[in-house]
Amino acid sequence: MHAFRNRLAQYSDIPDKVWNVIQDIGTKPGHFKAGADIIRVGEITDSLFIISTGWATRFRTLEDGRRQIVNFMLPGDIFDLQALARMEADHSVSALTDVSILSISPQKFIRKMRESGEVSSAFWWAAVQEESILREQAVRLGRRSARERIGHLLLELQRRMNGALGSNAEQLSLPLTRVDLADALGLTPVHVSRTMSAMRSAGLIEEHRGLVLIRDRQRLARLSHFDPDYLHLRKLDYSRFSEDTPDVPSKVV
Repeated sequence: MHAFRNRLAQYSDIPDKVWNVIQDIGTKPGHFKAGADIIRVGEITDSLFIISTGWATRFRTLEDGRRQIVNFMLPGDIFDLQALARMEADHSVSALTDVSILSISPQKFIRKMRESGEVSSAFWWAAVQEESILREQAVRLGRRSARERIGHLLLELQRRMNGALGSNAEQLSLPLTRVDLADALGLTPVHVSRTMSAMRSAGLIEEHRGLVLIRDRQRLARLSHFDPDYLHLRKLDYSRFSEDTPDVPSKVV
């Protein structure tokens, strides 16, 4: 739960009493080897999951075998909230690396949400961030060039991993193949390779044995039109709101 707490702490300071409620939510550990399915399309999921360690991917596969990766799930991410409604999964989730997860019973989850408004707000923020990431993925695919897509995704993954680890590293451990990146970005593996080679030559990134070093974050952000506001990483100050204040914030900042 360490990565999950780091992630939630980006949204709001989590008092120990609130964190104790979250820890007491009742989780069951599990482990999946790289390549294993965590959720299969068409299944009715009976648990929510929090990733403790490792990377997973959410994707759809067409009838002819083509795959579209919708997003990558990192330590501290929670999925799939559709378990609350016992709906059939309309996508699949697979482990990209060895993955350790914590599963949560929907009944226990709902009970804790009812007991604590602060806990509910923390999980609500996690859902808001995931929705924002999915919206940005649509923009990435529809309007950005190949270099912009790759640079934007690298900056997003770096920012999210730093949040999960509580760090500010320029280096990103990237367990993704060129095929993974191509399936996420609507490109071919060859196009991904050529574009990343050009990015290395331009001094934007370095690669070495599964590690990507972003050499100039500001320059890459400018070239990729990367604005981290959609990740909602600036903390919400609860003290601005009180029971006597009817206004609801229009945007989480």
